[in-house]
Amino acid sequence: MSEKLGMEMADKMRKSFSIKSSVKLLRQSKSQNKTQRDFQNKIDSLQTKPQDMLFNRVWGCGKQCPFCKAPCEAGGEVHAKHFLSVHRPEGLGRYRFDNSKKLVTDICTSLVHSDISFKCRDTKDQWHKYKEYSQIYPDWQIDPDRSIEASAYWKYVMAEFNEQFAEEYDAKPADIPPYWKNMKTQAEESLK
Repeated sequence: MSEKLGMEMADKMRKSFSIKSSVKLLRQSKSQNKTQRDFQNKIDSLQTKPQDMLFNRVWGCGKQCPFCKAPCEAGGEVHAKHFLSVHRPEGLGRYRFDNSKKLVTDICTSLVHSDISFKCRDTKDQWHKYKEYSQIYPDWQIDPDRSIEASAYWKYVMAEFNEQFAEEYDAKPADIPPYWKNMKTQAEESLK
């Protein structure tokens, strides 16, 4: 056999092998695509979508605290009361002191433990004690506890953007505790 003929045979064998490999890969790809389509069709045909269930478990029901506007943490749509493990400074929910118009830095759990009063549209601008909030908001559970503080993240946000929140909410900037202004590192750590 001549060298030229041998090289042609080797070239044909390589092409044949390449075609066979390509056909095999194409069949595998088609099979995987069919499996993926079958799986997606099953997911799409479910009455309750898994992604919606997961979203509700992670993000709660979507209702916001009437004071600090943090979202309810109760998973799913069916629960007796809305709740949060840690509330935010109330100034983030537009609350301000009536006489000074300064944004509030206290959190809901501290205020419902106090004798301080609030007023808003829901109270028809009548004063109402925080500790009796459930008369106005019966679907919320806010446990009174002075020992709980806002998270480092929300303290940092309130301190860093105090002026912008005040401007946006037509209020005066909050009296920020001095240590809140140095919380960037703790805020970043709390997000990890």
